[in-house]
Amino acid sequence: MLSSSQGLHKTINSKSKCNEQEREQEKVKVFGAWMSPFSGRVELALKLKGIEYEYIEEDLSNKSPLLLKYNPVHKKVPVLLHNGKPIAESVVILEYIEETWKQNPFLPQDPYERAMVRFWAKFIEEKCTLQMWKACWSEGKEQEKAMQEALENFKTLETALQGKKFFGGEAIGLVDILTIFLANIVGVVQEVVGVSFIDGEKFPVLYQWIEVLVNTSVVKESLPPREKLLAFFNARKETFKESVKGLIFPRQEHKRTLTAMAEEVKLFGAWGSPFSRRVELALRLKGIEYENIEEDLSNKSPLLLKYNPVHKKIPVLVHKGKPIAESMVILEYIDETWKQNPLLPQDPYERAMARFWAKFFEEKCMMQVWMTCWSKGSEQEKHMQEAMESLKTLETALQGKKFFGGEAIGLVDIACIFLAYWVELIQQVVGIVLIDEEKLPMLHQWAQELVNTSVVKESLPPRDKLLAFFKARKEASTNAA
Repeated sequence: MLSSSQGLHKTINSKSKCNEQEREQEKVKVFGAWMSPFSGRVELALKLKGIEYEYIEEDLSNKSPLLLKYNPVHKKVPVLLHNGKPIAESVVILEYIEETWKQNPFLPQDPYERAMVRFWAKFIEEKCTLQMWKACWSEGKEQEKAMQEALENFKTLETALQGKKFFGGEAIGLVDILTIFLANIVGVVQEVVGVSFIDGEKFPVLYQWIEVLVNTSVVKESLPPREKLLAFFNARKETFKESVKGLIFPRQEHKRTLTAMAEEVKLFGAWGSPFSRRVELALRLKGIEYENIEEDLSNKSPLLLKYNPVHKKIPVLVHKGKPIAESMVILEYIDETWKQNPLLPQDPYERAMARFWAKFFEEKCMMQVWMTCWSKGSEQEKHMQEAMESLKTLETALQGKKFFGGEAIGLVDIACIFLAYWVELIQQVVGIVLIDEEKLPMLHQWAQELVNTSVVKESLPPRDKLLAFFKARKEASTNAA
């Protein structure tokens, strides 16, 4: 039998162990790789916030069981671990850091300004980084084409920097953190492969920004040693040259815009575009009145070109005379501007998870599904296999839930509306089956629930009109073959 003092001692030891476990859980950990610009983004953000963290270096040729456990979907760095919960995807992690630690913000408070930051962040992710990488490592005509596109994008970026020290103004912001890849690695890769992207003559504003950014003390601490990077890229020249062969850039979406009172909120869109319909659905869920302006995509209006001079595409939302482009950027703007019926959860971790799955659908599922529907033969088989793997992974996020957002429609449901409605119609036209009760039962049930919800029904294009559109597309494709 234990004495009272022994019992007290055991209780204290037990509490001590619990406290240690709690402290261990609360620790911030970053799983990264020394040369990865994506890991560097996360480290820089944490340093700007003054957050202590434990850095865990990953060998990407022999990934640790912990990395595979914490990022089972992509199996890549970086992963942020906070309160024992993992967050993957560098842009998603940055938004989580911003929402969790409020000091030294790198996103502005104003919803419109935040939308503009997210627009430029998306522009860098989708237009600049891959094209620059391909221009560096491809050869011949392919390199010339990639170089021309990369330089055009840098010109666009340069305009966004005019009159500012950083993209974030006087302080480093989200776009500056994301562009650390351009600021540091471009210079190293240029030296290795003998090409020139950014110099004081071609892009004086960008060049000056890079000089200031990489010489800021907090940034210097976050960058890998230059000599080590040079050696790394020199040793892997041939590997990187092989990696860009057949590299396809994501197709840009056709988009729309909205308005919350006819004179205030306007949506420039196209009737058959799932990207436009995302925005319409979000506005309807929020109960926001808007004026819909239908665009002829073969003859775009001067207003559309004025409001979206970068992509020249729909959707564009105009609110109080200010335009916002890119459907996912618009959805975040809508949620931050009109608080009723939230599209994103309040908890920062749950918000990060929603953004992760929306990004997964955008980058992994959508194009694979589209290519499966419209390709043929062995190419179609390859795309079908990749699409099914991605859709099975997406289905895991629905486990035990009516919608991705739980009992209510949320951001991920709106992002994935293409799966729920457009894909079912395309399947009929081209004679394939991707989503049905047998192959993907939860996704199939979710799609049925979603498209039969009254507010969604009101936001969808007419079924017969969309079927006729896809049949005409198939006929044109057959005649051209």
